[in-house]
Amino acid sequence: MSVATSLSDNVVQHLNGLSFGKADNINDKLALLLEAEYRRRLTRYSLTDRQLGQKYQMSFAEFERQHITEQRGYTWEVESNAIAWETAVDGVRTVRGWLNDLLGRDHGSRQVRPT
Repeated sequence: MSVATSLSDNVVQHLNGLSFGKADNINDKLALLLEAEYRRRLTRYSLTDRQLGQKYQMSFAEFERQHITEQRGYTWEVESNAIAWETAVDGVRTVRGWLNDLLGRDHGSRQVRPT
């Protein structure tokens, strides 16, 4: 599906000024920028998941199964960690889907590997 959209002259000028090697047109450049942003988000979410997994020595699923927030008295630290961890786990799943969709349509059938 193609959608026509308009970009400001300023944005077009900046996109044209960027060198991406294999990206010749604005559509390809925007796809590469989207890919880079999705990978940045995936890295951030994966890092949070990994750090909290190390801190609690378990996965988020196990953290929830064991009701760690309740066990630790619903402290601010454990509650905020739980929220950040849940956001990270959901973010990894969501962004990986977006990235696979983008790469699947624009770059063949490459799939994003789990981090």
